[in-house]
Amino acid sequence: MTSTPPHLQTLLDAGLRLTSPRTEIARVLFGDGQARHVTADWIAAALDKGGKHIALGTIYNTLRHFLDLGLVREVHGTRTGATIFDTNTHPHHHIYDETTGQLTDISAVDVSLADQIDLPEGKTVSGYDVVIRVR
Repeated sequence: MTSTPPHLQTLLDAGLRLTSPRTEIARVLFGDGQARHVTADWIAAALDKGGKHIALGTIYNTLRHFLDLGLVREVHGTRTGATIFDTNTHPHHHIYDETTGQLTDISAVDVSLADQIDLPEGKTVSGYDVVIRVR
């Protein structure tokens, strides 16, 4: 009995149909089980290198769909001009090296701000994302 590859299982678990573009994009994002930070252009280049051309618009639409389903997160604050998608959806933060462009995960427990902020009455923190930029 063969098991379902992880990237396909990710899509099935999210209730998605296994279309060709979705499965190819998921293979690039989740196929090896490694967390990664990617742009749509990076995905397009990886697919092209493997002989699988998918229009950039389709890649963006698929990534937005994955984002809505919680399969990826967006990383803001890197000043790259490109949207960066993160396959690690667990709570965590980032260090962004402005010199090299490298984005590194840091544990959510290493950055605690919720207790240091005066919130409006009746409000609670539902989450926060921190990007620490270094040079």
